[in-house]
Amino acid sequence: MIELARTTAPNARFAVATFANATLPECDAIVAMGEVLNYGTLEDVRAFIANAANALAPRGLLLFDVAERGSYPAHDERRIGGDDWSVIVIKDSDGQHLTRRVLTFRNVGGITRRDEEIHTLELYARKELQSLLRERGFRVRIRRSYGSSRLPAGHAVYVAER
Repeated sequence: MIELARTTAPNARFAVATFANATLPECDAIVAMGEVLNYGTLEDVRAFIANAANALAPRGLLLFDVAERGSYPAHDERRIGGDDWSVIVIKDSDGQHLTRRVLTFRNVGGITRRDEEIHTLELYARKELQSLLRERGFRVRIRRSYGSSRLPAGHAVYVAER
C-alpha cells in the first residue's frame, strides 16, 4: 500500500508504523476508521490514546470505531453473490475476540478463483475505552453511525474531544 501511495503522491512523506508506536505530529484531528484499534492489544490502544492526547491541540478531536464485547454470537455465517462471484463471511467469537473469515469466489474466463482472508480482532468493553480516554483528558461521546451511515450491530463510533 505504501508503494501504491508513493506512486500516487510522489512528493508526500510516508511513515510505516503500528498505531501503538507511530509518532503523531501536532494536529487538530486524528481519525482511525475501520476497526483499526481492534487489531491491537489493550496496551496498544492505551499507548495510542496517550500519543493522540499528546499530539492533539486543545479541542482536538479523536474519532475512531471499534467492535465491542458482548454483541457477537458464538458463530454467524453470511453469504452474498452474483452471477460470477460469491462471498462467504464466517464469524466466530469467544466474547473477547472475533475471528472473521472471508472467502471470495470469482469466475474469471471460466476458471473459479478463490481467495481467503482471516481477521482476528480484540473486542473491547465500552466502559474500558471510555475510562482510558477520560484518563487522558478526553470528553467522550458514543455514536452508532458516521452521519447517516449506520454501523453494524456491535460496533460503535467514539468521538473524543481534548
